[in-house]
Amino acid sequence: MVKRSMFFIINFMLLACANEPSAYGAGDINSPHPYGLTETEQSVLENRRQIQLLKNMVVEQQSKIDGLTSIIEGLNEQIMQLKEQLDSINVPSDDYNKTYSLLLDLGNMIDQINNSYVTQEDLQLALQNIGGSTASQQSSTSIDNSRIYREGVQLFSRKSYQAAKEKFEATLAQNYKPAASSYYLGEIAYYTNNYNAAIAHFKKSASLYDKASYMPVLYLHTGIALARIGEKDQARSFFQFVVDHYPDTKSAKIARKNL
Repeated sequence: MVKRSMFFIINFMLLACANEPSAYGAGDINSPHPYGLTETEQSVLENRRQIQLLKNMVVEQQSKIDGLTSIIEGLNEQIMQLKEQLDSINVPSDDYNKTYSLLLDLGNMIDQINNSYVTQEDLQLALQNIGGSTASQQSSTSIDNSRIYREGVQLFSRKSYQAAKEKFEATLAQNYKPAASSYYLGEIAYYTNNYNAAIAHFKKSASLYDKASYMPVLYLHTGIALARIGEKDQARSFFQFVVDHYPDTKSAKIARKNL
């Protein structure tokens, strides 16, 4: 009888111990389900969670900004092509209205970016409040370059060429979108009649990335710039290149008139 009682007591104690969590996992903030944390460890864990949430928000915002910037760049290309047409032919009033409508659309896109953009100052303040790390500072630098580039596109659209030039020179110095930054510097030089500089920037842009959507305009403006500095033969080769490789574009239509 005593043996049975002892056996029952031992089994009961083993079962009780099996259901009790191990003390060796207590205080581990790297555990998926931490427990037994001190007040300091709980604070560190909460900071980690807040930083991760903030990073996720930044990535989402950056994706939206990149999408809107791409739309603006597309509208810029259409406007520049229409401007070339306006310079070379008498455009009917309905085409003029389309150009004006594109400009209005561009303004709306800029407003959308301004409304959805998380500024560098906002990000830095949030990171300071939760103890940001070196990785957060790198993320902030990336956002700063994106903001400068976006502002450059916006200033270029408003024909504030000198201010836009400073923005794109800054992004180029940081190696941020070097091909696009060089292209915009070329466009600024082109529209301010600095044709030698325009040709140099266009050449650099094309050497870095020649699959961009603005390439027909880049090659067309290279040809026009060459023509205006007296390099007629080279200019014709660029006009022919646009006609041969981008036959259905507005740039090709303008290039044909210059052959």
